[in-house]
Amino acid sequence: SAKTKNGLEAARRNGRVGGRRPVVDDDKRAAILARRERGESIRTIANNLGISIGVVHKTLTLASPQIDQSPKQAAKRD
Repeated sequence: SAKTKNGLEAARRNGRVGGRRPVVDDDKRAAILARRERGESIRTIANNLGISIGVVHKTLTLASPQIDQSPKQAAKRD
C-alpha cells in the first residue's frame, strides 16, 4: 500500500536498513573458503563454525563458481 511504501521510504531517509543481518561476516567467509581449500567437508566446516550447511554452500557458490565444491581426495597408495 501507499502507506507502507511511504513508511519504508521515510525509514531509508533516516538511515534505517531493512532485512536480516548476514550470518557470514568477512572473517567467517575467509575461514569457510580456507577450510574448503584444505579439503574439509562442508558438514565439518558448518559444525566447526556454528553455521548451517546451506550457508556454507551459499558462501562457496557466491565466492566463485570455479571453487571446487568436492573435497580434495588423498592420493591413493599402492
